[in-house]
Amino acid sequence: MLGSIPRISRTSLWKAWKAVRKELKNSSVRDVVDFLEYDVAPDVWINRLLTNISQGTYEPQPPRRFTLGKSKGFSRTMTLPAVPDLVLYRALADFIFQKAQRRQRKHVYFLRSQHSNVQRRVLAEPVDPAQLSLPHYRASSQRSFLNWLKYDQYRKHLIFKRVHPFLVVTDVSNFFDSVLHSHVDEALQGLSIPTRTVGLLTFLLERLSIRQEYAGSHGISLPVDEFDCSRTLAHIVLFHHDDEMVRLVGEENYVRWMDDQNMGVASRAAGLELLANVGRSLARLHLTPNGQKSRILKLSEARRHFHLDLNALLDFADAAAKNLGKKDGTTKLSLRRNVSSIWKKAKPFEGQGEFGKILKRLYRLAGLAGARFLRRRATRDILNDPTVAERVADYMRCTGTVDEYIDFVEALLKHREQVYPDVNVSLVESLLRVEASDQTATRIRSLGSRLLKREIQIAGADDCRVIAPLILLRFGDRRSLPLLRRAFGDAERREPSALIRSAAIVYASYGVDEFREVRKAASKLLRNNLSETIRFLEEIRGYTDIPERYKARLTSAFDSVAGARFVDMRTILTARLLSLGPGKRVRDWVAQWRNKLLAEPISTFDKQLIRRLLA
Repeated sequence: MLGSIPRISRTSLWKAWKAVRKELKNSSVRDVVDFLEYDVAPDVWINRLLTNISQGTYEPQPPRRFTLGKSKGFSRTMTLPAVPDLVLYRALADFIFQKAQRRQRKHVYFLRSQHSNVQRRVLAEPVDPAQLSLPHYRASSQRSFLNWLKYDQYRKHLIFKRVHPFLVVTDVSNFFDSVLHSHVDEALQGLSIPTRTVGLLTFLLERLSIRQEYAGSHGISLPVDEFDCSRTLAHIVLFHHDDEMVRLVGEENYVRWMDDQNMGVASRAAGLELLANVGRSLARLHLTPNGQKSRILKLSEARRHFHLDLNALLDFADAAAKNLGKKDGTTKLSLRRNVSSIWKKAKPFEGQGEFGKILKRLYRLAGLAGARFLRRRATRDILNDPTVAERVADYMRCTGTVDEYIDFVEALLKHREQVYPDVNVSLVESLLRVEASDQTATRIRSLGSRLLKREIQIAGADDCRVIAPLILLRFGDRRSLPLLRRAFGDAERREPSALIRSAAIVYASYGVDEFREVRKAASKLLRNNLSETIRFLEEIRGYTDIPERYKARLTSAFDSVAGARFVDMRTILTARLLSLGPGKRVRDWVAQWRNKLLAEPISTFDKQLIRRLLA
């Protein structure tokens, strides 16, 4: 029977769109204007989506797939659905979690934002040291033990209130890829979720999950997205497993972060028995514990595995860094000495436990301090662990000259062992944060031009080329327009749709005449993606006032490694598009916004860039 899906409404979709829009700028593969068109006339596409759903004609668009490097040449395949499908997926996931949340155990978490909040809350809870007693830690020996263990770090990282002689650490092997859609349905049984709502979710999962072309759905795997949709569902699937673990060890002795699980036990034998039960419990969900990452750790081993002492030192350094540059606050020299001292203590334990997290924190603090001692190992760290690429690139950008940074980027792009597409995308994207002029700016502009001309053949080249028009906008001038025009106007080149869109939007931002050229090209080429771009640019030009929702997009951002505010190039491009229209109130608003931004504590380069591109 046709009709609306319960709890999928304009209100729920609007709320989901606001959440998705906020996270788009943090996506690993960004759109040239972070999908601005969906803010131009949101009521239109939301109503169309609701109509298609209620009429039974809704069909998701083919999602975009890309990879994120892991290590040893392996990568994780990620899914970026079309915005309407992503918003619907988010709305469904949020509604389902709202219904399932009452089944959630005390110390199970899945959202990235929860981590620091939970740690702060745990550390604020009072604990009576007398309640921490263990048979072999009494009186003065207990005090010395707690001092050695850094009990605040024990609580912060493990969430436990009492000290356990042994810790069981495990996670699920290939978690998202192994979740059966039938187990998602089973996890929702007993909740007051309408059958048609569950049916719509299952339909969406079948369309978005990875499968071979022209093959039927295997009913397995959740699409790994960066917007917490699949994380929410995977989290709920483990609720039955949580119940079993809590029954075995108690609620205060079981902590789960997504699929990573920490449990406190009294002996190694108890730990082995518990791991056996973990295997049996996960097997009921057709899941497998990760044998290589499963550990039974003594307290001394847990201290080193989680690097509790190093994390304590890094916490103190983080607190000091917050006063960097303030009157009577921390100086760069004192922070540099502190970070160097921590590195000397950390280096002997490299490769042990969760050292990667320590290294990532050190790179950020070293960047803030302007410390150069990590630069000689930066390339090797990225090749060994591509997940740190963005952090290491930020560090290199903040601790050397611009020419040194371009040398680093070009060398890594050419490196034979650099096989991860997402690392190259991250490196090219980082050029949009470089502040260069004269010959160095020419050098970066040349790199962007070579990308557009397909003269650079690297992993992820097409995604890197989508960023090139923004590089030309930042470091070029109107002399780059012919190259941009060829990217979207040459029918023989058969460019990817994302590049055509990027080049056309940047080209159109140069003025009304350029916009008309893009429109003329769209009418000749009859390319659907370019026609849609023209449609949303036409609607922007028709504005008589700036909608309130745009204010969430047009803000400065904070660079946690440089310790300073900056203006994103996509923000500047959005403001340029708003200036295309003839409306006086729109132009006045953009001028006021520009002046307000110039009054913020941004760099001289950013101020000059805003004056040049938003004249």
